[in-house]
Amino acid sequence: MISNFIFSTVIAGISWEPEIRGALTVLVGSLVLFGSVWLILNTNLGNRLGTLISLAGFFGWMFIMGIVWWIYGIGLQGDRPTWEPREIVFGDPSESESDVAQLGEDDVTTMRASELVEFYCPGLVDATTAVQRQRYVEGNADIAINYDAPKPYCTESVAEKLAVDEESLADEMRADNLQLVTDAGDRGISDSRILTDVDLEDKIVQRIDDQKRKLGQLTLSDLAAINGDIIEDARADGILDFNDWTLLSSSAAGEAIATADAFLVSDPATPFYGGSSDDFFVLDTFQKGGKPKRGSDGIGDRVWNEIRNTIVFWHPTNTVVVTVAPTIDKEPVPGEAPPFSEVDTEGQLVNVVMVRNLGTLRLPAALTTIGSALAFLGLCYMLHLRDKELIRRTEEWDESPAT
Repeated sequence: MISNFIFSTVIAGISWEPEIRGALTVLVGSLVLFGSVWLILNTNLGNRLGTLISLAGFFGWMFIMGIVWWIYGIGLQGDRPTWEPREIVFGDPSESESDVAQLGEDDVTTMRASELVEFYCPGLVDATTAVQRQRYVEGNADIAINYDAPKPYCTESVAEKLAVDEESLADEMRADNLQLVTDAGDRGISDSRILTDVDLEDKIVQRIDDQKRKLGQLTLSDLAAINGDIIEDARADGILDFNDWTLLSSSAAGEAIATADAFLVSDPATPFYGGSSDDFFVLDTFQKGGKPKRGSDGIGDRVWNEIRNTIVFWHPTNTVVVTVAPTIDKEPVPGEAPPFSEVDTEGQLVNVVMVRNLGTLRLPAALTTIGSALAFLGLCYMLHLRDKELIRRTEEWDESPAT
C-alpha cells in the first residue's frame, strides 16, 4: 500500500514538472536508440569491440550534427548577442569622453526629415494631401497621385507620413458627431459625447493641430526606414554629415531601441526610472564600428565582403547611440484614443551608449563539434590498433608450425 502511494506520488511529480519529464524523455529515448544498437553489436562482436564501434558511431554522428549546429547557430546554443549599455550622456553628446562626442551639435550637419523630403521632393506632400482628399470625396481608393517625381524615392509612401488632409479629417469628425446625434434621437436618450457646433469646431482645430505635430515628429531614422536612398543622397550632397557615424533606420535599430527602452525605465541613473516607454520619444539612432560593410550590392563587393569578414577573426567594437527626448505629460480623455507622445522641446535629451556583446551563441556547438571529432578520431585509432594487433596475431598463427 505504501509502495503504491510512493510510486503514484513520483509519477504525479514527473507529470507536474515539465523539466523532469523532458529530461526523462531524452534519457529514455537515448537509452532505447543508442542502447539497442550497442546491445546488438555487443551480442555479435563482444563487449569491448561492440562498445568501441558504438561509441565511434555515436561521436561521428555528433561530429556531423555539431557542424550543422555550428554553421546555423541552432541546437545547443550559448548566450545570444545583445546590446550592453555602457554610458548615459545627458544633453549634447559632445560632453562625452568617448567617440560619442563626435555627434555633438557643432560637429554634425543635420536637417529635419520633413524639410529633407520637401528639399528632394518639392510639392510631394501637397500632392499627397490633394489625392487623399480626392479619394475621400469620390470614395475611390484607387485614384493615383498626380505628381512628376524628380527622384525614384519621391513616392506617396514617403509623403503620407507627413501629409495631413485637414478637410477630410474635419468632414469625418462632423459625420461622426452627426451620427451620434442621430443615434441619440432614435433611442430617445442624451449622449454626453455629442458636441455643440462651437465645441466641434474647436475639437476639429485641435485634432488637426495634433495630427500636424504628430507627423512633424518624423525622425531621420524613421525616414531611413521608409526609404534610405534619400538619406544617402543627402549625405552625398553634404546636407547630412554625422562625423563618421552611420544613421540607422528605426527598423534596423529595433533591437537596440528595445534594449535602450528597457534600460531607461529600469536604471536608477536615468530620469525615466520606474516609468514607462511613454515617458520618452526615441529620436535617431547612430552606429559606429563593427565589421566592415560592403560598398555596394554588386557581386564583387558581396564576395569580397564575405571573404574579408571570414578572414578577420577579431571583432571591432560595435557602438550604437540611441537618442531619446522626454515627452509632455498628457491626461487621457475618457472615451477617446490615448494622446500621442509629443516631444518636450524644452526637455533634456538623453543619449544611451551601448556596445555590442557578440555572446557565445555558437560556442557550445563548436565545443561539441571539436570534442566529438577528437573522441571519434581517438576511437577510430583504437579500432585501428585492434585491427593491426589482430593481423599480427593472425600472421603469427599462420606461421607457427602445426602441433
